[in-house]
Amino acid sequence: MDATYTKPAPYAQKLVDEALANHPEVILIAVHAKPPGHKNLIVASNFGRIGKIGDEDDLRCIRTGKSNLELNSTGKHFEDELILIDSSGKTIGALGVVFNYKPGDDKAAMAKLAEQVRDEMKAKLPSEDVLFGPA
Repeated sequence: MDATYTKPAPYAQKLVDEALANHPEVILIAVHAKPPGHKNLIVASNFGRIGKIGDEDDLRCIRTGKSNLELNSTGKHFEDELILIDSSGKTIGALGVVFNYKPGDDKAAMAKLAEQVRDEMKAKLPSEDVLFGPA
């Protein structure tokens, strides 16, 4: 944890809240980005953990541009962690989108919905700096 980063980035949190309101099938969202003067960390979410420094999975997603698709250890949640991009297509962080999951659920459809959530955010992000600006 970065004990000096404790409050959600206002605009990023607004994007999280809007995405959850528009997509009730999504249960958790986290925005990972690099605020000025900090490492990559969670800057907005609906489950807290603001200031959690990005782990290897987060950083690999950002570095490679490839999504991390995984079931959690209980097998009850499916997560798609994908790159977060601004409206010009520049990678500005990672976006974790989590769904409830049961055997037989369509993981490809969930991944497609995670991309839709990301693309809706992209349309509202002219640059990374906006994440940290006013809501």
